[in-house]
Amino acid sequence: MCALNGTVRAQSTGGRNKLDFLQLPAQARNVALGATHLTVSGNDPALFMQNPALLDSSKSDHASVNLMPYLADTRFINMAYAKRAGKTAGTWAVGIQYLNYGTMQETDDIGNVIGEFRAADYGISAGYGHTIGAFTLGGTVKFAGASVEAYQIWGMALDWGGVFRHPRQDLTVGFVVKNMGFLKQNYVSANDPVLPLDIRAGLTFKPEYMPVRVSLTVHHLNRFDMVYNDPNLFYTYDSNGNKIPKQVGVAEKLGRHLSLGAEALVHPNFRLLLGYDHLRRQELRLANKGALAGFSFGMELRIKMFEVSYGRAQYVPGFGSSSLSIVMNLKNGFVAEKKK
Repeated sequence: MCALNGTVRAQSTGGRNKLDFLQLPAQARNVALGATHLTVSGNDPALFMQNPALLDSSKSDHASVNLMPYLADTRFINMAYAKRAGKTAGTWAVGIQYLNYGTMQETDDIGNVIGEFRAADYGISAGYGHTIGAFTLGGTVKFAGASVEAYQIWGMALDWGGVFRHPRQDLTVGFVVKNMGFLKQNYVSANDPVLPLDIRAGLTFKPEYMPVRVSLTVHHLNRFDMVYNDPNLFYTYDSNGNKIPKQVGVAEKLGRHLSLGAEALVHPNFRLLLGYDHLRRQELRLANKGALAGFSFGMELRIKMFEVSYGRAQYVPGFGSSSLSIVMNLKNGFVAEKKK
């Protein structure tokens, strides 16, 4: 019953929350850049699921779909649409998220197959962003839930955030508070279910005359110690030969809050993407081999009315997940980014 008890995620936090799919990136570009960024602009209206303050008039009449074959043959699908509400008002967006775990066999107490059941996580979001000068503020209301056979969990969540875009430089600074709300469930549990609350701050900047844009995000500011220190794996011995848990330093604890991303602006209509998340690497790497765990990469191509993005995130050595996003401008087509 993985949808209810917490599964391994790209940003694992020890399975302490329910509906962890709300932390997954809803577009391929963020998958490629490191998953948690909240100041990365673009044409994809699904960016409001990362930070509702990314909603502005430039995304009006844009629609997108994102397909991600996820872990163990699961499928994660996101769709979004944005529309400007009048000439002087802000921009609205709606989105749908669906994580399908597929069909599973149902057995009785002694292992006899007696049927089948399905499992899935789902979310419906509505967001609004309003720009005043260099500042944009936004909020998103989400209805989210999960079902496994006859067991269900559902709740309401709120995201709110803000960004500042420098009027003369390619610099964006922002923050977001994600997944404030409540959950209900129809099964007996010793603990009340908890949403994956995440407070983030970050920035995106492009040095003048350099074809590179860099993003830095600090996530889970609401929880300092993100280390899962398994005493059966990480230990030392005292002077008497007894096992003692290995201590994790402050620098390592700080590092697990950091996510880095870089865009190589190869052409106004084409860019290469690279990302790194230290928490993902430290929690999902093998004990004796790290390889590319925690790294991600991708690319983005713009063709008239369409924008196609591909991202791949590496979880453990030799295993990862890919994501494909298609964004369509339903009105005028995209304008190539000007060089600075």
